[in-house]
Formats: sequence, C-alpha cells, structure tokens
Amino acid sequence: MTKKQVYLRISICFALLGLLLSIFYRPYIYANNVYDFGFADVIGSFVSVISFCTFVWCNKDYSNKVKNSHIFLAIFVYGVLWEFLGYLKLYGTFDKKGVFATIVSGLLTYFIKMVVEKKYDKKYLKKH
Repeated sequence: MTKKQVYLRISICFALLGLLLSIFYRPYIYANNVYDFGFADVIGSFVSVISFCTFVWCNKDYSNKVKNSHIFLAIFVYGVLWEFLGYLKLYGTFDKKGVFATIVSGLLTYFIKMVVEKKYDKKYLKKH
C-alpha cells in the first residue's frame, strides 16, 4: 500500500466516523441527557482537520513543511474562521469547545502525519 492510499483510507475513516457519530451518537446523547464531556457537541470539529488534511495529502506528495502548513491552515479555517461565523451569528453557534477540539484534531493530524511519514520514508525503509 502506498502512502497516498494510507492517507486516503485515513481520510475516509475519519469522515465516516464523524458522519456516523453525528447521525447516531449525538442524537442518543442529547435524547438521554448523557454527560459525555461535550464530545457530542464537537464531533465535526474533531474530525475536520484530520479528514481534510489527509484527503489533500492523498492526491499529491507534499513536503513535511507544506503538510504542516496545511494543518495550521485547517486549524485556522475550522477553529477560528468557522467559529467566528457563529460568534457573529452568521452561521451556527460559537463554541469554545469547538475551537479546542479543532486544535486537538490538528495535533492528532500532526501525529498521524509523523507516523505515516516515518513508515514510508525512503531512507527509513532502506535501513530496515
């Protein structure tokens, strides 16, 4: 399996996870008044950066520096701009937890990138 295929699978898995959690988990939590530390509120924010960045990376092989800039850009768009629209009451609602979940998503995306890059690094493969 190539690195691009791995990134595509990760993207699809997290997008589907977010969709399924939004369809089934969130309504269950809300209907039964279950306290889940606010996770049901931030599902989209949590999967957004991972799904977006890994989808972009499955189409082209970018340098680590460019991939890091993709992560920061996605955090900014999803965690700042998107939430700011809610703050201005233009779309959705502003949620500090959403900003935090987006940052966590960015950190998890960086960790995923490090693992995948290390596994598929040509120098690393030649040594082992």
